[in-house]
Amino acid sequence: AGDVEVYETGTVRKSLLLFIPDVWGWNTGRVRSIADDFAKRGHLVVIPKVLPPFEGGTDGDALPPNFNISERFGDVMPLLKGEWGPGAVVPKAVKVLEHYKEKGVEKAAVYGFCYGGWIGFHLASEKQCVPIVCGVSSHPSIHLEGVVGGDPTELAKKQTCPWLFQPTGVVGAEGADPDMYDAEGSLVKELEALFPGKNKTTRYSDEVHGFVTRGAITNGFAAGQGEKTKAAITKAVEEVASYLESRFK
Repeated sequence: AGDVEVYETGTVRKSLLLFIPDVWGWNTGRVRSIADDFAKRGHLVVIPKVLPPFEGGTDGDALPPNFNISERFGDVMPLLKGEWGPGAVVPKAVKVLEHYKEKGVEKAAVYGFCYGGWIGFHLASEKQCVPIVCGVSSHPSIHLEGVVGGDPTELAKKQTCPWLFQPTGVVGAEGADPDMYDAEGSLVKELEALFPGKNKTTRYSDEVHGFVTRGAITNGFAAGQGEKTKAAITKAVEEVASYLESRFK
């Protein structure tokens, strides 16, 4: 896609589902399996390789598989403020949209996992060459905007589309996603002011941040294990599929 390498699955059509993966990159956990699942549902899905590898990365992108981000977040912070920040990464996503517009794509949705939700929120804060009809983020990390000195709520006011959020954990507990993603939270309130009744949020209180892509995986840093987590992954993916269907109509 231009000079951005991508994993593409599905048949080229007039709509595009753009995945923005977590900090383990374009081959993180089960992200490609999820992409393939959405391709079988009729979507053209693309996962761009957008993060220069750190300590070798995963398949040449982002963090290596066993990188423990909970213990080593301090090592990632400089990257988030630099070559992994929105200023460096969003232009790569824009190039992907431009490439697929040339192939006949007329509208898109962005699905960001963890960190990818932050990048997707920046991407959808401006009108693009291909209209973005909605955004989705499983275990969103849009609060990273505050970590690097910005304001997530101000970014919400700039959104050009509604969003589905799937935050995790019990609010206030260690590792839980903050309440900004809940129905009465600051981000959802701003989004509802812009797109009333078109946003959705479901908190997966029993799951940990990262579970959709990295829960119950056997290789690499895992985000939860067991049959309950597998069932939650299935539920989350089905919820996303239903939301996308409603927004792509």
